[in-house]
Amino acid sequence: MGELFKTFENIAKNSHSAKDWIAAEAEISKKTQPFISKEERLAMLKERYGSGQARWNSKLRIVATNIEDIERQVFDENSNVDILVALQASGALQGVWPSVEINGKHFFDGGSFSMENPDVVADADKMLVLSTGLPVDVPYKLEDLLAQLEKKGTETSLVLPSEKTMNILKDFNYNTVEAKIRPFVAQAGREQGQAEAALIKERWL
Repeated sequence: MGELFKTFENIAKNSHSAKDWIAAEAEISKKTQPFISKEERLAMLKERYGSGQARWNSKLRIVATNIEDIERQVFDENSNVDILVALQASGALQGVWPSVEINGKHFFDGGSFSMENPDVVADADKMLVLSTGLPVDVPYKLEDLLAQLEKKGTETSLVLPSEKTMNILKDFNYNTVEAKIRPFVAQAGREQGQAEAALIKERWL
């Protein structure tokens, strides 16, 4: 992952436009080879989802990036795509997981545009954005996307990871695909949620 992060940094430094930046990420995705079958990957996602059944609802949007045209694809309940397949595509981090074929096209990490992609929701009066807070450069910065939403009249509130969570991430060199990090981050996130629940409720109402 260390070498991959260096590659991402070089792309960020050398790209002349957002399109070039995402295209370079797409080239990495094209070369990423699977080390487990797509069926095993889907089973992994299903297991991580937990005991409940993953299903679409009218508000859920899942973002991925189309390798062929370097554009964002927003999947929803009308996309005729299994939710786990959409999640697999959205989480296909270039250099780690191979792209996912959906209806003859190939998709990879939705985070290649933005870690949060808040601008795909165009009909909200209020928006609560939960950010990863990761120190990773992306073509479309969160602060710019939030400014665009505010300009359109959307009231936005941003929740960043707590200092405890960021220290855990730092200890693991911000390697979020490292399985060992998960219980620590989950507990820190639970503590933050309990501590900030009242404030978040106030913002939301």
